[in-house]
Amino acid sequence: MQIDTSAHRIIYCRPHGLLPAALFLWLVIAPFTASLAVASVETDLLRTEIDNSSLDATAAQAANEALDAADIADREAAALSKRVDELRAEHAGLPKRIEDLQKALQLDREQALRTWSERLPADADGETLERLLEQQQRIVSELQAQIDAVELEMTVSLTKPLQAASDIAALRRRVEDMSAPPVADQAGERTALLKARQIRHASELRRAKAELDLRVIEQDSAALRQRQLELSVRELRQRLGIDQRRVEILQDRIANLWRTELQTLIKHLAETEAALAGSSEVVLLAAEENIGLGAELVDNHEQLSRDRRALTSIEEERAYVTEALRDSRARLDLGGANEHVGRWMWTERRRLETPARLRQTLDSTRITLADLRLRLVTLNDQQQQLSDIPRALRALQEASEAGADDEQSDAGSDEQLPPLLHERVELLRLLEPVIARRIAALQQSETALQERLTATEALQALLDRHLLWLPSHGDVDRDWLDRVPAGLHDLTLLSRFATTLKLSIRSASERPALWSSCLIAMLALITLRLQARRRIRAQAALIDRTHTPNYKATGVAFLWTALGALSVPAALGIIGMLLQQVGNPGRYSHSLGLACMAVLPMLLAIQLLRWSLLDSGLADAHFGWHRQRRQALQRLVPLGAVIVLPLYYVIMLAFFRRSDIAIDMQARLAVIASAVALAWIFWRLLKPGKVWGYASKPSPMHWILRTLLPLLLLANAALAVSGYIYSAGVLLKSVLESISLIIVVTIALGMLERWFLVGRQNLAMRQFEAGQAAAREQTVNTMESVVIPEDDISAQEVGAQTASLLRGLRLSLLTIGLLWVWVDVLPAIYRLDEIALWHFSDTGADGATVSLPVTLDAVLLGIFALVVTVLGSRNLPGLVELSLLSRAGVDAASRYVITSLLRYTIVIGGTLIGFSLLGMRWSQLQWMAAALTVGLGFGLQEIFANFVSGIILLFERPFRVGDVITVGDMNGRVTRIRTRATTILDFDNKEIVMPNKTFITGHLTNWGLSDTTTRVIVKVGVAYGTDPVATRELLLQAAAEDPRVLAEPAPSCWFLAFGASSLDFELRVFVASLSDRLESQNGLNIRINELFAEHGIQIAFPQLDLHVRDMPPPR
Repeated sequence: MQIDTSAHRIIYCRPHGLLPAALFLWLVIAPFTASLAVASVETDLLRTEIDNSSLDATAAQAANEALDAADIADREAAALSKRVDELRAEHAGLPKRIEDLQKALQLDREQALRTWSERLPADADGETLERLLEQQQRIVSELQAQIDAVELEMTVSLTKPLQAASDIAALRRRVEDMSAPPVADQAGERTALLKARQIRHASELRRAKAELDLRVIEQDSAALRQRQLELSVRELRQRLGIDQRRVEILQDRIANLWRTELQTLIKHLAETEAALAGSSEVVLLAAEENIGLGAELVDNHEQLSRDRRALTSIEEERAYVTEALRDSRARLDLGGANEHVGRWMWTERRRLETPARLRQTLDSTRITLADLRLRLVTLNDQQQQLSDIPRALRALQEASEAGADDEQSDAGSDEQLPPLLHERVELLRLLEPVIARRIAALQQSETALQERLTATEALQALLDRHLLWLPSHGDVDRDWLDRVPAGLHDLTLLSRFATTLKLSIRSASERPALWSSCLIAMLALITLRLQARRRIRAQAALIDRTHTPNYKATGVAFLWTALGALSVPAALGIIGMLLQQVGNPGRYSHSLGLACMAVLPMLLAIQLLRWSLLDSGLADAHFGWHRQRRQALQRLVPLGAVIVLPLYYVIMLAFFRRSDIAIDMQARLAVIASAVALAWIFWRLLKPGKVWGYASKPSPMHWILRTLLPLLLLANAALAVSGYIYSAGVLLKSVLESISLIIVVTIALGMLERWFLVGRQNLAMRQFEAGQAAAREQTVNTMESVVIPEDDISAQEVGAQTASLLRGLRLSLLTIGLLWVWVDVLPAIYRLDEIALWHFSDTGADGATVSLPVTLDAVLLGIFALVVTVLGSRNLPGLVELSLLSRAGVDAASRYVITSLLRYTIVIGGTLIGFSLLGMRWSQLQWMAAALTVGLGFGLQEIFANFVSGIILLFERPFRVGDVITVGDMNGRVTRIRTRATTILDFDNKEIVMPNKTFITGHLTNWGLSDTTTRVIVKVGVAYGTDPVATRELLLQAAAEDPRVLAEPAPSCWFLAFGASSLDFELRVFVASLSDRLESQNGLNIRINELFAEHGIQIAFPQLDLHVRDMPPPR
C-alpha cells in the first residue's frame, strides 16, 4: 500500500497476491462447478427420458416443471456460492484494510497542509488560483458523496444483525427439514417423475445451504465490516477536513490577491479622475463611471468571498442535517427507545434551525441570483457597445452635444475619452467573471439550501413524531435521589447571580439611556397601577344594566384593568430583555432573560384575570359573573400563580441552559410539583357551585372534566418520574398556554357579550317606547291581529341570536387557539397510526380485495370529526343566519333555506367523514343506505312527502312569512315555514299547523304574493220603484269619498238583476292592502246608508204575497 500525500488517497498495489487469490478462488469454486455440471447433464438425460417415456401429459408437465425449478435453484445456488466466496475473500482482507486505514488516520494534518501550501506557486495569478479552487471544490464534493455512500452502507449494516439471527435459524430449520430425500407419493408413481422431484429437492437443498453459508459469513464478518466502515468514514472525513482547509486557504489567498490588485486599480482610477479635473463634462462623467465600475468590482470581490464562505457553511450544515436524519432513522430502526436515544434526539431538535428561516434565506438567495443574472446581461450589453471604440466615442459626444449649452464644453474630449473607454473595457472584462463566479457560488448555495431545507423538514417531522414517546433521562431511583442535593445546589449557586449582577451594573454604566428609559417606563406603569383600582370602581358606579345601558364605562374599565395588570408582566419583560443583552447566548444571564420572556404570557393572563375579579371590576359590575365563581377564582388563581409560575420559570431556565443536571434534577422536580399543584387547583375549581353549576345539578360532562383533568396532570407528573422530562415539560407548557388562552378568550367574549347586552337593552327600550306611542295613537280597535313586519326582530330574538353567535365564537376561538398552542404536540399524535385496532376489506385500484387497518389515530380523528359535526350543526347555521340578518334583502324564508341546507350538509358530510375514518366506506354503506331509503320511503311516505314539499316551498316560495293565504276553506296569515309543516294564524288568533303536502297538492290562494291590491265588492238591493240611475250615482259617490278606495283601477257600479224583492246593484272598488278591506267595506256601507237616507231611497227587504184559495168554514 502506498499513500499519496498530495491528495491523501490510499492506493493498493498487490501484484504478487493476485495469482494465489485466483488459485484459491478456483479451488473453492471448482468442486461446486463440477457438481453443477454433473447435475446439468443428469437433468438433460432425464428430460430426454421423459420425452421418450409413456407418461401422461399431466405427469410429464409436473416432471418438466420440477426440472425447470431445479435449474433455477441451481443457478441461484451458484450465484449465492459465488457471493460467499467473494465475502470470504473480502473477509480475509479486512484486517489488512483496517490496518491501512488506521495508519492513514495517523497522518499529520498540519504538516500535510504546510507541505501543500509550500507547493503552491508564490507568483500564481488570480485565474490560476481560481482554477485550483474549482478543482479542490470538486474533490470536496466527491469526498462528501463518498462519505454519504459509506455512512448509508454503515447504517444498513447496523440493522442487518437484528434480522440475521432469525434468518439463520430459519434457514437451518429448513435445511434440516430438507435433509431426507423425497419418496414416492403413491405406489404407481413413475420413476421419471420421482427422479425429477428428487433432482429439484437436491437443487433446492443446495440453494438453501448456499444461502445459509452466505448469512453465516455475513454475520461472522459483520463486526470487522462495521469496524472497517467506521474507519473508512473517519479517514474520508479526515481527507475532507484537509481539502476543506485547502479551499479556505485558496479562498483567502484569492481574496488577498484581488484586494491588493484592486486597491492599485482604484488608486489609479482616482489619480486619473484627479488629473482630468477641469475637463469637459462628458470626460468627467466617463471618469466617474469608471470609478463606479471599480467600486462595483471591489464590492463584488468582497461579496464573492462572503458567498463562498457562506456556501461552505451551508454545505457543512446540509451534511450535518443529512447525517442527523440518517442517524435518527437508524437509531429508531434499531429499536432504541431508551434515554440515550431520547436525549440525543432532543439535542438535535433544539439545534435544528426552523424551516421558515431557511425558506427566508433561500428566497433572499434567489433574489440576489436574479439581480446578478440581470446585471450580467447588462454587462454583456455594455461590452458589446464598447467593442467599437470610435463608434462609442461618437455616441458619447453626440449625447453630450444634444444636452450642452456651451459649444466649447466638449473641447479636448477626442484625446481624453479614448483612454477612459479602454479602461472601462478592462473594468468590464474584470467584472464579468467575478459576477459569473458569484452566480455559480449562489447557485450551489441555492441547491444546498434546498437540500438542507428538505432534510430539515424531514428531520423535524421525524423528531416531532417520535420525541414525545422517548425518555430523555433515567427513572427516579436511589442514585437520582442521592444527586438531588447537588442539583438544588446548582440552582441556588450564588456566584452565578453575583456575576449576573456585575454584568448588569456594567451594562447600566455603558448604556445609561436604555436602563433609564426602562426604569421610567416601570415607574410610569406603577403609577398607573396605583390609580387603576379607584378608576375601575368609578366606572362601576356608572353601570345600571336595567335602565341606563352604558358600554363606554365598560370600555374604560377594561382599559384601566389592562393597565393595572400590565405593570408586573411589563417589569418582568423589561428585566428579561435587559438580561438577554447583558449575557452572551448560551450563558447563564442570557438564559435567565429567556426564561423571563417564556413566563411572561402566562403571568400577563393571570394578572388580567386577577384584576378582572376585583370587587366592582369587570367580572362583577360589567360581566355579571356569579359571586361563587368570583370568590373561588379570587382564592385559587393567585395561589396557583404563586406556586406554578416560579416552578415553570425553573423548568424553562433548565431547558434554556441545556445543563444535564439542571434538567434531570431541577426541571424534573419542578414539573412534578407544578403538575400536582395544577391537579389540586383544578379539582377545587371544578367543584360544583364554584366555577359553574350554581342552581342546577352538575352535568355528567362536569364530573368527567373534574375527574379527567387532574388525572391527566398527575399522569404528566408520572411521565417526569419515569424519565420523560422533555415530554412532560412540553405538555406542561401547552397546558399553561391553554389556560392563558382560555382566560383571554373568556375576557374578550365577556366584552363582546356586554356590547351585545347593551345593544339588546337599547333595542328593547326603543321597542317599548314605540309600542307605547302606538298604543296612545290607536283609536280604532279591529278584530284583525296585529303582525310585526317580517324584517323586524325583537329583543328576545336578538338575545337568542347573540347567544348562538357567542357560542360559535367561543368554540371557534378555542379550537383555533388550542390547535396553535398544541402544535408542538400534534405531530406526535400521528405516531398512533402505528397501532392497528382492527382491519376492514376494501377494493383496490386493480379491483382486488385488500385489507386495510383502522389505527388508533384514525379512530380518534373519526370521533373528533363526529363531535365537530354535532357542534357545527348546532352552532354554525345560527351564525350564518345572524350574518344574513344584517344584510338587507335577505328575508326570513331565505335565511331558513340557507341555514337548513347548511345544517344538512354539515351532518351528512361530517357523518360520512367520521364513519370513513372508522373503517366504514361508502361502498359498504351505499346498499344499506339504499335499502333504508326504500324502507323509509314506504313506511314514512307521508313524512317524506311533506319534507320534499317543504323543500319545494322554500325554493319556489309561493308565499312568505306574513302573507295572507287561503287554503281550502281556511284563511289566515303565515307565521312560520319549516321543512315538514307550515304554521298559519287564522283570524280567530288560532295557530294551525298544516302539512306542506297540502300546499303542493291543493288549491292555494295568496292575497299578496306579487301585488297587495285587492277588490272589495259591496252588494246593495233597493226597493222596486227606485230610480236606477240615481242609485248608481250615489254608490259611485260613496266610493269616491272614501280615502281608502284607489282611483286606479277606478270604482265601478252595475245594475245586475231584478231580484225577488229588490233591484240588485254591485259596487266594485280596489284597495291598496289587505288590511284596508274591512275598513273600506265598513266605511262604504255607512256612507251608502247615509246617502240613501238623504235621497229617500229605501233598502229593499224580502216581501211575500199570500193567495188563499180555500178558506176553512166558520165555526
